[in-house]
Amino acid sequence: MEQKKAKKIDHEEYKEIYGAALCISSFKHLILSPESAMNLQASLQATIDIPRVPSLNGLIGRCSQPFEKQLTETDVNSKQCRLSINKVDVENAVMPLLKEEEDVEKGIRVKVYDANGKEYPMTLKLWAHKLHVLKEGWIEFCTDHALLAHQDFLKLWVFRNLHTQDLCFFITSRRLQEFQPSKKRRLNA
Repeated sequence: MEQKKAKKIDHEEYKEIYGAALCISSFKHLILSPESAMNLQASLQATIDIPRVPSLNGLIGRCSQPFEKQLTETDVNSKQCRLSINKVDVENAVMPLLKEEEDVEKGIRVKVYDANGKEYPMTLKLWAHKLHVLKEGWIEFCTDHALLAHQDFLKLWVFRNLHTQDLCFFITSRRLQEFQPSKKRRLNA
């Protein structure tokens, strides 16, 4: 008897998903007024945790969900000059926003903004086919914000500049007074 309920629920879910897909597919033939398009854009942006920085108003186009990173010793080492970014975070936040002609192995010029809207030019690059990094302007960012290994946690958003379509990052930080270095986890591929 429980199996019949499960099948009925699956069938109902299927009907709901099919109905939603049919509704969405009909949108491609819909012509929106400029006002409706702006309202739709605003409602879509409301579903994503978009940074609220006055100097960035009107600049944030397509935007990723934010992700967090605890800073490591190498992230704040002035001889390393780079911020490493977890592969999973790159796959979820960066890759969906890349243009076909952009290649992280060659490097992509990006603009990174802090909580005050200050701009830091950097390069997003894949090092040795395994480590994604923000480099060049990173040490200036790190110094300006007096970032510390293990104590500081970054929150990063990736977005497209609405006007230039350039790839951009927005980074905020928070500090824990009592801290523990996070343990590295190995993900099974």
